[in-house]
Amino acid sequence: MDAISGTTSDGRPDRPSKSLLLLFLAIATAMVVGSVALSSVTDQPQPEQHLITIPAGTAALLNAGQDVNIIPTDLDFRLRDQLTVVNDDSAAHQIGPFLIPAGKQLNTRFAEAATLEGFCSLHSSGRIKINIGSS
Repeated sequence: MDAISGTTSDGRPDRPSKSLLLLFLAIATAMVVGSVALSSVTDQPQPEQHLITIPAGTAALLNAGQDVNIIPTDLDFRLRDQLTVVNDDSAAHQIGPFLIPAGKQLNTRFAEAATLEGFCSLHSSGRIKINIGSS
């Protein structure tokens, strides 16, 4: 092929093959789709890390009729937020759908928007509401 005149060695004009053109179009399409997908992800706020620690002696205080102010009755999270609950108490505790055994911890990341209501062993009302929003 003669790079200056744009012809091949047998004299035909140099034209890109159809497969090369299709490859270029596929790459260009992938770049556009990828940039749109990336922009939707980067516009989301960074996930937050939430830590709740249940101190030793909490069950004894609750059994004695005392209120403990460890968490509010309404918890608000965003999608992708991480929740860690460390139970340093000698008894298991329940926070909505989550049961945390004594001496253990819970680690969860919220992947879906939802409102979870349920039993909470840390409140005298026995109720908790967990809101997981998209923003």
